[in-house]
Amino acid sequence: MKKRCAGLAAVLVSLVAFGVGNAQTPFHGVINSNGHDVAVDMAIVVSTPNVDTFLTPGWGMGGSMDTFDFPDIPRWPDTVVLVGTIDAAPNTSHFPAPVENVWYRFEYGGIVAPMGLFYSQVGVEEPRSAIEPGQRLQVSPSVVTAQMTVRVQAMGNPVVEVLDAVGNLVRTLNCTDGTATWSREDGLGRLVPEGVYFCRYATSDAVAVRKVLVAH
Repeated sequence: MKKRCAGLAAVLVSLVAFGVGNAQTPFHGVINSNGHDVAVDMAIVVSTPNVDTFLTPGWGMGGSMDTFDFPDIPRWPDTVVLVGTIDAAPNTSHFPAPVENVWYRFEYGGIVAPMGLFYSQVGVEEPRSAIEPGQRLQVSPSVVTAQMTVRVQAMGNPVVEVLDAVGNLVRTLNCTDGTATWSREDGLGRLVPEGVYFCRYATSDAVAVRKVLVAH
């Protein structure tokens, strides 16, 4: 433990010279543990010439899939470094030039390694009224391994859009009497890739958005 703490301190000291940039871009991360005991303690986000460090205690320990919402960063990162443990062993994994909504393997010697994904939530509108999203739109479960139920508190047969992490329309759900199910399929009936998705319900004066994770 002492060696690990000393290593983290050295990394933090080396980053001070770079400074911290102004916040401009939303940034989020997802970890798929793939059956390992994963804990990420710190994330280093490099958006040249800026380097931002974020303490992320407990990230990755939420089960098979776990998310983390970072403070905004100057722009989309050139490199992300995650520092923590895998199966109780110290681990530092580098993710150079990450592409949004793409899974990347941790630097780990096992045959099945944990994986990380990053996204900026581009194109997904947040609620624009005083109505709380949970009161207008509900999804269950939030980690979808087979089928998800969508419920909308509205009259008639409201429509809910399923969007991917960058805001592309994946599927339209017609909620008969306010309820619909989604079995991880796109509009052509194909199984969608693992990752972050959003359910979106909009009216003339409000937008409700709920985030879900798809795992196979």
